[in-house]
Amino acid sequence: MLACRCYIGRVPKQVDHPARRRELADAACRVIGRRGLAGATLAQVAEESGWSIGSLRYYFPSKDELLAAALWRVAERIDDRIRRRTAGRMNLAGLRTAALELLPLDTRRREESRVLLAFVAQAAVVPELAAAADDAAQRLQEPLTARIAHAIQAGELPARLDPRHEAIRLQLLIYGLMVELATTTTPPRRLARWAQAILDEHIAALAAAPGTGATAPPPPPADPDRHGRSR
Repeated sequence: MLACRCYIGRVPKQVDHPARRRELADAACRVIGRRGLAGATLAQVAEESGWSIGSLRYYFPSKDELLAAALWRVAERIDDRIRRRTAGRMNLAGLRTAALELLPLDTRRREESRVLLAFVAQAAVVPELAAAADDAAQRLQEPLTARIAHAIQAGELPARLDPRHEAIRLQLLIYGLMVELATTTTPPRRLARWAQAILDEHIAALAAAPGTGATAPPPPPADPDRHGRSR
């Protein structure tokens, strides 16, 4: 009687490709945070991630794709934290919490701010990165716009305010604070208090004069011709 032996090979491990992309993008963020965009080579990111350059190229065939993924990952991380820490709050307190998540007030957020600022600077001279920078800016603006709009509807902010315009103003303030926080030698604790005070002053100013707030700016005039006349 013949005995039948069955040999069962090892089942290949299922790869979570989205998780792997995030892992590699996080590694790129760490390298960019230390070395800037110019220093974020595929070799450096591969070493940081613990994966081979071949594995890295499987997910990101070019350096520009990897850098764009790093920026997308920063926006995703910030958006996720805003959702968790605001716990659905759409009022002014939630707006303040969302804005604080964009400020480099701890190690993780400092790394994220360096990635964002590096992209803003590089996108000005590398058109291929401009679209990724625009997408990230829009994604980070959305939670601010939504909470400002809700605060207007709830009567916490003047009804005449334009949510998108005010979100842009707030985002520009945050970018300015990012630059200051990232480039100064002032002790971090003192900087954190200073940045939060400026943010609080801005939000308080929005709510200070119900019914008389700033509205959206008028559209720009038509482009003048070479004689100065509007077309």
